[in-house]
Amino acid sequence: MNHIADILVKTLKKMPGSKKIMEQLLIDSWPEAAGDYIAAKTQAFAMEQGTLLVRVSDSVWAQHLALQKKRLIKKLNRLQRTRMLKDIRFLVGTVRPQGPQAVKDGRESRPEEPLTAVELAAIEAAFTKVLLPEELAESMKKLFITMKKKQKQAIREDPVCANCGLPLVRKAQESYCLRCKSEDLGQNS
Repeated sequence: MNHIADILVKTLKKMPGSKKIMEQLLIDSWPEAAGDYIAAKTQAFAMEQGTLLVRVSDSVWAQHLALQKKRLIKKLNRLQRTRMLKDIRFLVGTVRPQGPQAVKDGRESRPEEPLTAVELAAIEAAFTKVLLPEELAESMKKLFITMKKKQKQAIREDPVCANCGLPLVRKAQESYCLRCKSEDLGQNS
């Protein structure tokens, strides 16, 4: 029997644009591979021909990380089950704050919406009859919880459709619901 992680990797490789997706996964894995302390002083921001570009706060950090390059490449490739990453270039520049304290669009990020006991129970119940490795099931639960919190925050911050409750799409002067507009064959705007 194949593990779902192996199936996901094989499926990802067959998708159009899979190279770009893998590159983004490598960029997103930088904080995990580097660790919290190093991640606070650095920022992975792009991939170019198998080379990860990482912004560092000063030349001392660039030199320090250059000495750890082989270990970091190996760890990133192992995390994403790939051999795509061949090199890392450290560029001195301004490192933007990341994580929960990050500033977005010139304003402080808002706290996450807490989930109710009913919402948490529904997520838990969704995994009771699914046979997954325990580690994967826990990761997927965390993902579902995070996505539900983001959905609640988006609904709280943005105008929502009166019919279905989904966030409205803003285009020029008008706002409309993608779901209701598609169900009404473009008649609802």
